[in-house]
Parts: sequence; structure tokens; C-alpha cells
Amino acid sequence: MKRISVLPFCFFIMLPILCGKLKDTLVAQVLAQSLSEAFPEQTGFRQMRLDVQALAVLEKLTEEGELTRGDLLAAAYPFDGYSFRNRKQLSAEAYRTWKEYLLGENRSGYEALQGAYAAVWDDLRCMPVSEAGVQYENSWMFERTYGGKRGHEGCDLIPPADISDYYEVVSMTDGVVEQVGWLPLGGWRIGIRSPSGGYFYYAHLSSYSRAFSAGERVTAGEVLGMMGDTGYGEEGTSGKFAVHLHLGIYIRTERTEELSVNPYWVLRFLEWPE
Repeated sequence: MKRISVLPFCFFIMLPILCGKLKDTLVAQVLAQSLSEAFPEQTGFRQMRLDVQALAVLEKLTEEGELTRGDLLAAAYPFDGYSFRNRKQLSAEAYRTWKEYLLGENRSGYEALQGAYAAVWDDLRCMPVSEAGVQYENSWMFERTYGGKRGHEGCDLIPPADISDYYEVVSMTDGVVEQVGWLPLGGWRIGIRSPSGGYFYYAHLSSYSRAFSAGERVTAGEVLGMMGDTGYGEEGTSGKFAVHLHLGIYIRTERTEELSVNPYWVLRFLEWPE
């Protein structure tokens, strides 16, 4: 009786699996190598586009305390662009594996990406306005015309009532005051540099809670001032628009000192769960 070898049969059974793993590996290598120190300057990064499922996963994994938000987002971004849709059930250990893989394949690109995420996400502690009923929309880069046609570099938080000098604005992070005082566009504003390097900009204030100075430290949750309607003119101008807080978040990159990113999903995360 002729003996039939099972090796060819096993080979054909395993071939699709092997090809699938090879394809995944090649794709991962291409994506890892696509990272560069300029990657955070791309519009896709700056949009910070998440969804509610991504917010839930991000909250769950950061609560485990093993990886920072910046680590998680940097490990996920090259593969599924923040959505976590392909790895919803993965543990923090699995994300650590992705992190180590990216570091091995492209350390400089990964570190630039992780540093940019950390600047935005790692120091967040609270919403800038805690008042119930405050509303905001994803208006980043909507067209604005004061001072010339430009994109809206932030997110506007609208209070329940159009009343100036009534609603408190607090620091979202610990940090150091870098800029304070009047700007024709932003009115009375204050800018805080967080420990991880993000610049958090609070504009159109009606007043400050105290006399802040550049270089002074502030803590997360500390009252910075009151929401107002100042700006769009010389010092003291007010009433050109409804009362609101303009929140801007900026990062530094290799080529850009001040690059805006979209605060909308940051606010959604801080409100999670709704």
C-alpha cells in the first residue's frame, strides 16, 4: 500500500495563515517606517479624530495605569488612526508590545509622535468650564474673517446664558503661565504650558482671578478668570460676539513653534462618560 505524505496537504492548509501573517507584518513595517519627525504636523494628526468607542477604550486602559494616553494613542495611530476598531479587546500589554515594535522599527518617528500626543493628552485633569449646560461643537478650522480670512484654531465653549463675568474658567492642567494680558484677537487671555509641553490657550476672558505673571505656576482646576466677550479690537474691546471661552491647544514640532490641534475630542474625553 502506497504511503501518502501529509506534508503537501498541511502546507496548503497553512499557506493562507502564513500569507496573512506575512501580509500583516509587511503592512506593519510600512506603517512604522512611514512615521517621521514631521508626522505630527500632518492634518490627520492635528484633527485628533476619535469616536465614542475610542474614548471608552482610552479611558479604560489609562485607568489601568500601565501606559499613558500618549503611549496608547501613539501605538494605535499608525495602524487604525485612533479608532481602536481592530483592537477593542486588547489589553494594555498588547499596546505595550506595539509600542516596543514601533520603537524597534523607527525610534525617532515614534518618539516624535508619542511626544506630540503626550503634550496634548497626558496632563489633562478637568474641563475648562464645569458649569452644566455649556455647549461646544467641532469647529476647528472653520472659516473666520476678523483680521483676514483664517481657520479657527480652537473650540468655543458656549455658556447656558449670555452673561459676561459670571462663569469660571479653570486650568485643565498643571503648568506654567507663558502669556497673559491683552491680544486684539483673543482679548484678555492666558496661556499655560503643561509639564509634557502642550500650550493651553484660554481667550476672551472678562477678568482674571488674580494678577498672573509669566513664569508663575498654576495647578489643574485653579480658577484663571471669568468667561467673557473681549477681543476683536484695541485693549478693552468687548461685545463684538456672544460670551464664550475660546480654547486652543498647541504643540511644538521640529519645524513649528506653535501648531494648533483640535481640542474637540479632548473635551469629549474629559466629559466621558456622558
